[in-house]
Parts: sequence; structure tokens; C-alpha cells
Amino acid sequence: MKEGQYAYANPALTGLSEAVKGEILKIRENPFIGQELAIRDASGRIYFGSSKYFTIAK
Repeated sequence: MKEGQYAYANPALTGLSEAVKGEILKIRENPFIGQELAIRDASGRIYFGSSKYFTIAK
């Protein structure tokens, strides 16, 4: 994964009924949870969390 790519945020992270697709804004190493991602969806909402909740969009 790298910034600028698109990824899906898992519903377990977002609390919504389906996955959310967004552009990866930032990837950083969090000392407590490991790799952390932030994505922005088409509506401008930002979701962030552990990389285990994201999958790369094809």
C-alpha cells in the first residue's frame, strides 16, 4: 500500500453496513497498533485505523 492508491475500509472500522472506498492520504507507523492508514472517501469523510481493516481496491 502507498499514498495515492485506493483502499476499502472494513465495516468493522467504519460502523457502516458496507465497505467504504477512499484514497489513501497517509500511512504511518503507530507504536501501539503497527501500521496505520487514513483514507478520504468521495464525500470527503476521513477514516483511519490499523491496516488490518483496509484492503487495496482493484
